[in-house]
Amino acid sequence: GNQCMVFVHSRKETIATCRWMLEKAREKGQVSLFLPREDSAYHFAKKTMQKSRNLELQELFQSGMGFHNAGMLRSDRNYVEQFFGEGFMRVLCCTATLAWGVNLPAHTVIIKGTQLYVPDRGGFVDVGILDVKQIFGRAGRPQFDTSGEGIIITTHDKLDHYLKLMSHQLPIESQFTKRLEDHLNAEIVLGTVTSVREAIQWLSYTYFHIRMRKNPLNYGLTWQQVQLDPSLQAHQA
Repeated sequence: GNQCMVFVHSRKETIATCRWMLEKAREKGQVSLFLPREDSAYHFAKKTMQKSRNLELQELFQSGMGFHNAGMLRSDRNYVEQFFGEGFMRVLCCTATLAWGVNLPAHTVIIKGTQLYVPDRGGFVDVGILDVKQIFGRAGRPQFDTSGEGIIITTHDKLDHYLKLMSHQLPIESQFTKRLEDHLNAEIVLGTVTSVREAIQWLSYTYFHIRMRKNPLNYGLTWQQVQLDPSLQAHQA
């Protein structure tokens, strides 16, 4: 009787996952598990959904399912957000952008796979722990539910990695140096940084500075350098 959100990593996968789940439900004779309550509000929602030009969305809605991705029309996304929020969709397959942009909670959230294709890098990378926590934060919101479940589906070799991250056994390292020039230029344009001295002071406020002091080896420093220069001002200069 609870709702579920399944997070996938491509627009095409949102529809494919819905189709796969519905097919499995039909094979096992469990389609009724996804069907919403039938009342006047549901019939109004069903009639409203027929205005959509997305035939797949219309069809899946009648089975208590829906999908949400950035490639859909804004009106269709509004329908999905509204009707899932009202409980007319038991299962919603969506991309991670929904976790950051819209306040849609569910009793259960599932992350289907932890490999994400990044065109800039020309390959697959692991889903970041911040995204995982943001998605899991959709499960069992206090004002909507008394409990929630978060499920992550990954490979065996990545399981220990995510368990340690979720239990805070592995620290989150700074990626600041990859875009250091862009951030510094932005501060210069804003007038926050107008000299080398101010740039050094600005760096001391960053998470990068904190992690560099706690784990210098990860940032190309030695413990001896940290001992000789605890504030790392010489290195920053």
